[in-house]
Amino acid sequence: MRIYKPYIIKLCIVFLCFWGWILTGSAQKVGTNDYFYVLNTQQGLSDNCILQMMQLADGRLAVRTRKGINLYNGRRFTFIPLPAAKAEDIMKYKGQTHFYADSQDRLWVKEYQKIFCILLSEDRLQEHSLDSLPGNGKENKMRIIRNSPTGNAIQDLFVDSRKNVWVVLGDSLLNMQDGNLIHLKKEWGSLQDLDTDGKQVYAFMDSGIVAVFQNDKLAYTASAYSASEVQRYRGTSLTVQTPSGQFYQIRTGRDEKNKTDASIFLHFNPETRKFARIFSCDYILHTLNMSSDNQALISSQHGYLMFDFKLGTTPREVKELSLPDGKSLTTGINTVYRDKEGAIWLGTYHDGLIYVSPMLGLFFTIDQPWWQSGWAIADFVFSLVVLAGIITLYLRRRKNVDVKNNDSVKEDVSLLPGDSQQQETAETVNQEPELILQVRALVDQHLEDGEYGVEQLARDLCMERTGLYKKLTALTDTTPVAFIRSIRLRRAAALLQEGKLTVNEIAERTGFSSPSYFTKCFKKEFGVLPSEYR
Repeated sequence: MRIYKPYIIKLCIVFLCFWGWILTGSAQKVGTNDYFYVLNTQQGLSDNCILQMMQLADGRLAVRTRKGINLYNGRRFTFIPLPAAKAEDIMKYKGQTHFYADSQDRLWVKEYQKIFCILLSEDRLQEHSLDSLPGNGKENKMRIIRNSPTGNAIQDLFVDSRKNVWVVLGDSLLNMQDGNLIHLKKEWGSLQDLDTDGKQVYAFMDSGIVAVFQNDKLAYTASAYSASEVQRYRGTSLTVQTPSGQFYQIRTGRDEKNKTDASIFLHFNPETRKFARIFSCDYILHTLNMSSDNQALISSQHGYLMFDFKLGTTPREVKELSLPDGKSLTTGINTVYRDKEGAIWLGTYHDGLIYVSPMLGLFFTIDQPWWQSGWAIADFVFSLVVLAGIITLYLRRRKNVDVKNNDSVKEDVSLLPGDSQQQETAETVNQEPELILQVRALVDQHLEDGEYGVEQLARDLCMERTGLYKKLTALTDTTPVAFIRSIRLRRAAALLQEGKLTVNEIAERTGFSSPSYFTKCFKKEFGVLPSEYR
C-alpha cells in the first residue's frame, strides 16, 4: 500500500469538515438523521418510564424511574428502590422530580412534597437524612429557627452549583455549610430555584422575581415579567447557570383566559440585572439543559427542542428519532440531558433511555438544498480545485522519495487495527522491549476492568508510578494512559472484525466506561467510527 494514503485521508477529512462548517452555518432546522440508541429493561433498566437524569461526579448516570434510582456505569445498571414509606416531607416543594448532588457524596431526589437521599459511596438509601443535616456548629441556629413561630420543620431543600446545601425553614433560608442565613419576604412568593456564582446568591421565586443577596444582605431584585403574567407562569420553574455565570430558566403554568397550558423560556443576565424573553408557548416544557450560552436543549410534550442562538431564538422540534436498524421511533420525551462527553440522553415515558453519541453526526441540516444558492456552488468548486491541487503537489513530491522508504515504512494509519494485529509477526513482537511485552500482557489480562490503570499497572510491575511513566514514555513516545488505551482499542478492533458482538458489548469487554466514550476514542485513534469499521 502506498505511503501517501493516510495524508490523502486527512485532506479529505479537512475538506468534509470545511463543508460541514458551511452547511451548519446555514442551518435553520433540526435534522432527524442522527442515530439514537435505546437502553431499556432488556439492558437492565428497572422500568421504562424515565422521570429525571443526572451525571454524577464519578461519571455514572443517575436515572429516576417510577420504581427507583438506576445508576448506570456504561456497562450495567445498579438499582436502588425508593419506597414511598421512606420519603421525608418537604411541604413547600410542589414541582417535578429534581436531582441535587452535594459535597458529601449524596444524591438528593426531590419530588412533589417529598425527598429522598442516596448515599452514593454505598449505593443505598439513607433514612432520616433531614434530621442528620445540622452540623458543624449550626445546631443552635437550626434550633432557634425551628422554635420560632415561622417554622418548625425543613420545608424545602436546595443544593447550589458549589454543592452547598440550603434548607428552607419558614421565611428563612439557611446555608448548612457556613451557617449564612437569608430572610425571604412573603410578598416575593415561594422559593422555586436557588444558585450562587460564589459571590452572590440568586433566589428565584414563583412570582417571577429573582432576589439577589450578597453577604446575607439583599442587593437587588428583578422581575421576569409584568404583574399581569405572574399567575400564568407560577406553576413550576427550572433554572440553569452556564459556566459564564448567565442564568436560563423555563417556567410553566396555565393561561386561564385561553384555557391552555403556558410555558416561557427566559434569560437572566446578572451584569445588566435584566430578564430577556426567548420564547413562550401554549404547552408544557419539562427539563432544560444548557451546554453553553449558545446551545440549549428542552424536553416537552411535543418531543424535544433544540436551540442554537447564533441562528436565532425560534425553537426547532425533534419528534421522530432514527434508530441504527433503519427504523424510527416516535415517543413521548419527559427529560433531556447532555453528559460531560457531549452525548445527549433522552428519558421517555414508555421506551426507556435513548441516547446519541456526539461522534455520530450533526444535529442541524440546512433549510433548503444547498445547491440552490450560488455562493454554495462557487465555494464547492473552489474547494474541489484547492483539494485537487494539494493532492497533485503532494503526489509529485512523493515521486522524489526513495523507493526503499516506500517499501520499508509500515503504514499504521491505513491499516485498520484488526489487520495490524493479525499481521504482527512473532519476530516483531520479540523485538519489543521486555517492559512493553509485560505491559501488553497485564492490560490483556485486565481488559474488561475499566478501572485498571497506571496505578495498578505500576504495582503489578513492582515499579514506582513515576519510574513507569519515564520508561514507558521513552519507549513508546506516549503516556502510559494513552498506551493502555491504545492496547484496548486494538483489541476492540479485532473484536469488531470478528463481527460477533455489538459495539456496546465490545466497549464493555475492552474496559470503556460508556459506548459514547469508546466511539470517541476509536475515532480519534483510527479515523473511523466503530460502525464504519465493521
